Amino acid sequence: MMGLSALVLLTGCRSDVLPAVFGLGSGGISAYAPGKLPVVVAHDGDKLLGQSGTEAGRCIYENGVGRRFRADCPAGYKP
Repeated sequence: MMGLSALVLLTGCRSDVLPAVFGLGSGGISAYAPGKLPVVVAHDGDKLLGQSGTEAGRCIYENGVGRRFRADCPAGYKP
C-alpha cells in the first residue's frame, strides 16, 4: 500500500523524466539536430600524456584545468 501511494505522488510531479522512469511518460525526447563536432587541436601549454589506444595518429592531452582530450599527435611523435 505504501509503494502505491508513493507511486501516485511521484506521477503527480511536473518532471518530464521522473514519469518516464516508471513508463508513464515520454521522457522529454528532443528532436535530432544534424551538425559537425568541432575539430579539437592541442595548444601551447597542453600536456601530452600519450598515444590514444583507440585512434591511430591521435594522442591524449591534458589542458591547464585538468581536462583531458584527444587531438592529433605532434609531427614525429613516437610512443
